[in-house]
Amino acid sequence: MFKQDIFEPMIPHSMAHASTLTELPDGNLLCAFYAGTYETAPDQTIFIVRGQKRSNGKWDWERPKKLIDTPKKADGNPVLFTAPDGTVWLFFVTLQNSSWTSSLLFATKSHDGGKTWTEVQLLSAIQGIMPRTKPLVLKDSTWLLPLYDERKWQPIFWLSEDKGQNWHEVKVQTRFRLIQPAVVELSDGKLLAYCRSASGRIFRLVSEDKGRNWTEPEPTYLLNPNSAVDMSKLPDGSLVLAFNDSVDKRTPLSIAFSPNESEKWVVIRDLEVGNGEFSYPCLLVTSDGSLHCSYTFQRRTIRHSVFSKNWLTGAS
Repeated sequence: MFKQDIFEPMIPHSMAHASTLTELPDGNLLCAFYAGTYETAPDQTIFIVRGQKRSNGKWDWERPKKLIDTPKKADGNPVLFTAPDGTVWLFFVTLQNSSWTSSLLFATKSHDGGKTWTEVQLLSAIQGIMPRTKPLVLKDSTWLLPLYDERKWQPIFWLSEDKGQNWHEVKVQTRFRLIQPAVVELSDGKLLAYCRSASGRIFRLVSEDKGRNWTEPEPTYLLNPNSAVDMSKLPDGSLVLAFNDSVDKRTPLSIAFSPNESEKWVVIRDLEVGNGEFSYPCLLVTSDGSLHCSYTFQRRTIRHSVFSKNWLTGAS
């Protein structure tokens, strides 16, 4: 396992947060994040940076470049997604005033691995609908985009059967305040989502019909300090979860491992410990089987870690 900062803290964009990772068709990585003077500042911009693997297994990251910079408005919560045809999507929001509840959902696409991008498209004119975690392509080829309502603190899922041209919305009705669902598809076709909550625990919910209906959310025993989580499934069916193992602090940043889909988190290892903020993890399993996690490091930069299942389990 190794860790590295993707970039040095930037001036005047000294606050950096909410990274997202995707693997490009050529095996390189693309990372996006937002940065500004402070969170929701009018100069808050979405940056993008390309990573290339070196022969020693480490990564070289290019200098971050501005991708979305709406004049006098904050852009945020980028989510990258590489579609099966190689098209790279970027979902993001732009605030209409100083509050996240005013955000509008947009998307842009790249057909050349993130070098150039299409004109930005408005996806939802309803304020407060936001992305955070990566979309999935389900076994039946349906696309699932996890979203949430920042105003109501409610999980939302968008489904597309025509590769993102049209979307069907599913809202989860619950008495709990939950956002930012992270989703995996299980071997039997069920969908499992873990959510950030305001209740001190990660909440789980399940869909048995490809995301069209969901069970009533219920708390897990895993802690949550009202901060983002992410989850991925390895090719062998084991599950990996990134989260802050605390009720009230965004430290430590931990990785949990379940050897199968039973959600028995038999191992929890820390990526970061100590004072400060290590938050908003994005988990990615690349085509070579490696596990990547990008995350906010002290609100100053984005850190990238690479590790294996053996590191998680302590196997040789």
